[in-house]
Amino acid sequence: LQRLHEICDAGEFLRVQVEGGGCSGFQYKYSVDTIKNEDDRVFEQDGVAVIVDRDSLEFIKGGTLDFSQELIRSAFQIVGNPQAEQGCSCGSSFSVKL
Repeated sequence: LQRLHEICDAGEFLRVQVEGGGCSGFQYKYSVDTIKNEDDRVFEQDGVAVIVDRDSLEFIKGGTLDFSQELIRSAFQIVGNPQAEQGCSCGSSFSVKL
């Protein structure tokens, strides 16, 4: 939550999306946004919001949003995603369970 407070101004939120691509078939995309769409699901806690569209939510349902800070990389990531069969070592690409 601390990182979300740092990057989001009033009226802004973190948008989490899943799109085709990456080395495993699907990849997570994170962006700061101000527009909420009809099919968005809003998750709010301690004054910050995360928004996920309906289609992307099906790919990450049950996972946890985390912020990882390491020597070579700092990034948001979805951890413990029960919809993902395997992921890439980069942490942003995954394949889905069928």
